[in-house]
Amino acid sequence: MNPYISELFDLIDSCREEIKKYPWDFIYTGFMKQEIDKNISEIKKISDSISPQIPEPWASMTADEIIEGLGVYK
Repeated sequence: MNPYISELFDLIDSCREEIKKYPWDFIYTGFMKQEIDKNISEIKKISDSISPQIPEPWASMTADEIIEGLGVYK
C-alpha cells in the first residue's frame, strides 16, 4: 500500500481511539472528527488519482499484497 495512505489510515485510527477516550469533551471530539473527515478526503483524492475505479486500500496495493490479503496463492 502507498506509505502515505497507510499513514493517513493510522491517523484515522488514532483519532477514533481519542474519541473513545474522551467522549465527554465535545470540542476535542469535534476536532478529531474534522481530522478524520480531512484524512478521508485526502485518501479519496489520492485513490482517485491512482485508479478511479478501485477503492482504497486496494487501489495503491500491489498484486502480491492483494493476493496475500485475500488468502489466495499463486
